[in-house]
Amino acid sequence: MTGEQADTQRETAPLRRDNSRIQPDRAPVDPGPGQTTRPVFAPPHQQAPRPAHPRTNPPAHPQPNPQAYQQAGPPPQQPNPPVRQSANPATSRQPAPEPPPSSRRITPMGWLARGAGLFAISVVSGLIWLAIKPDPPEPEDPPLAVKYDFKPIRREEGFRGCQNVSDHKIQEFFQDAECEHLTRALYDTTLPDGSRVLTSIVTVLMPDADSARRLDQLLTEDNTGNIRDLVDDGSNDTKDLPELADKAYASGQQDRLVVIGDSAYYDKKTDKGDLALLDVSNEALKLGWPQDQQPPS
Repeated sequence: MTGEQADTQRETAPLRRDNSRIQPDRAPVDPGPGQTTRPVFAPPHQQAPRPAHPRTNPPAHPQPNPQAYQQAGPPPQQPNPPVRQSANPATSRQPAPEPPPSSRRITPMGWLARGAGLFAISVVSGLIWLAIKPDPPEPEDPPLAVKYDFKPIRREEGFRGCQNVSDHKIQEFFQDAECEHLTRALYDTTLPDGSRVLTSIVTVLMPDADSARRLDQLLTEDNTGNIRDLVDDGSNDTKDLPELADKAYASGQQDRLVVIGDSAYYDKKTDKGDLALLDVSNEALKLGWPQDQQPPS
């Protein structure tokens, strides 16, 4: 039969899908730290598209191979990205701290008033300190470098003045220039040979150095008189002491002060001009300033 064709099945080429223009799914966008509330999962694993089969003879569905699945293992899962701490401050139910009060601007008059107040406080503090501060300790006098050990026996202040305890030309001298202070004292000492010696020291404080110099010059002259010591004046507790008759006399001037010394033996006769006694009297003159300055006993 013309025009008839055998009823045979035509083989057609399978249709294939072009996926080159299809964009893959976009990766999830991280909204940023502190903004995510749900966990981010990896996109689902996409299976490769299956090829088209002829319509007339569709292939049978392939059976899964359990051994291949075990070897391949489950598809890897992408771990969730670490969640960073939020930069936003955490919320709190406590009230927010109040802002510090604004400092007031100090005017020049205010600064001047403050300075005047501080100055007044410093002045008052200084006056209080001057009123309550303790007095500085008085410097101690260095020990006297004397050859002998003079032990004080008696000391008396000249409350009667110098004129009343003087005689001859010395008394006349004090009529024109009275002394300001008089001190008479007795000392006991022992010589290296064991001899016991009594020494008298009289200190006379004059108004000025010139009158003191004239008094000392007059005392060194002969037959001019003298200022009586405690033994010659008959003071109390001096009756058993040896008389001092100017046999070992010495004197000296120290600015306004005139010092007069005289010595005598206790147990033997005193010769005029005895060298040992003269040395004792001259050494005793060094007691002048301390004797005049120390308080009366």
